[in-house]
Amino acid sequence: MQNEIYATFTSLDSSKKMPYLSSTIPIDSADPSKLAIDVFRAETNKYPDTIRIYARVFDSLGHFITNIANPYNVSGINYFNKIDEKLGKVYKTRTENIPQFTVREFGKGDSIPYQVVLNLDYSGSMINVKDAMAEATNMFINEKYPYDNLAITTFNKFFDVKVRMTNNKENLLKLFNAKKDSGFRAMSAVGDAVWNCFDMFNVADTIAPRVLVVFSDGDDNYSKHKIGDIIKKAQDFDVHIFAIAFGYSKDENLNYMAKYTGGKFYKAKSKEELEAIFKEIYLSLRNYYLIKYKPPKFWGLHQAFIDFKLPNKDSSLVSKYDYDTGDLFPWDDIEKSFTRPILFEFNKADLMTESESIVDEIVDAMMSKPSIRIEVQGHTDNIGTAEFNQTLSEKRAEAVMTAILKRGIEKERLRSRGFGFSQPVAPNTTDEGRAKNRRTVFKVLMK
Repeated sequence: MQNEIYATFTSLDSSKKMPYLSSTIPIDSADPSKLAIDVFRAETNKYPDTIRIYARVFDSLGHFITNIANPYNVSGINYFNKIDEKLGKVYKTRTENIPQFTVREFGKGDSIPYQVVLNLDYSGSMINVKDAMAEATNMFINEKYPYDNLAITTFNKFFDVKVRMTNNKENLLKLFNAKKDSGFRAMSAVGDAVWNCFDMFNVADTIAPRVLVVFSDGDDNYSKHKIGDIIKKAQDFDVHIFAIAFGYSKDENLNYMAKYTGGKFYKAKSKEELEAIFKEIYLSLRNYYLIKYKPPKFWGLHQAFIDFKLPNKDSSLVSKYDYDTGDLFPWDDIEKSFTRPILFEFNKADLMTESESIVDEIVDAMMSKPSIRIEVQGHTDNIGTAEFNQTLSEKRAEAVMTAILKRGIEKERLRSRGFGFSQPVAPNTTDEGRAKNRRTVFKVLMK
């Protein structure tokens, strides 16, 4: 059963560095020739029912462009023209139009309280930038809206709470500045610190969005928690991670945490850039275009294209974003397994027609990751003899493997096994339980 969905985002023109947003202007004051659109972040935890896309329109000077969508659009012009999704990466890719979607503009008039945790790297490698970090933190506190709650934590080998969650700006400034120079030590445990930060949020407050801002050089030589577990916990707590990598940083895990929790990844190389990023984060939490739609059902890579049309212009601005609803991720361990709802004829090993598209999705995933090897496992319920079900499970696993091989996957990358009813995942006492036990499992043998 699919239960983890992660998203990644890609700009159409990644060679151009986008400006940091610093202010807003209405669309009728903007120069149309200097506009761009991008997806800032997205939430995919409600897939396949809903995708929530956070987009922004801005100009080359760093102005967020307002008054484009309801309820702030007074012109009646439909700027968001269409959305298409390309499904798959390599094998039998197809593009589908999204027939219905909604766009809602959020701005300063929308009084949404946030819970924010700022997590700062106080390891030995960061001591040379402690003054820049302190100045940027003071600026971040001053950006806070009166009704936002903010906590400040630091980490090295240990995790330290500098200021607990509060909306009192004066206390935040006073308590942080009293402790800002203390606690720098050797070693670093970024992952463990992020894990501990989840407990700083008031989980009883289910309305205020939760944002974790992590500032670090990414060096981690002490964490006990795995990156996949951290990302899963962030999703469970509905926390969006904004990671800022400083200097010559180790970016991989910081990037994963941001990409796969609906946050954003930044790189900063100076105090000025850090302050600009802190300012943009707060501006982007307040000003955005929320796009919602029901996506096509596809277990794999989705590439969505948002079309933004300006009046009296022949061409459109387009932003592309990717999200992956598959099961194979860079941090996965060997022997990870996942289930797909492949259906067979009753008491036979013949694949039903509706299962062919699922096999296509597995093939696309394997072609996209050519080093992966998989074991196809067949499982049954307990209706019938043990011998019959063992044979049936073996034949069904082999049938799925054969279907994958026919689509071009090399034979040495696959093997099949049947387990009969020896490994149930639910009681065989109900129709629902037996249906869960009749399953095809894919186990990763090599990455």
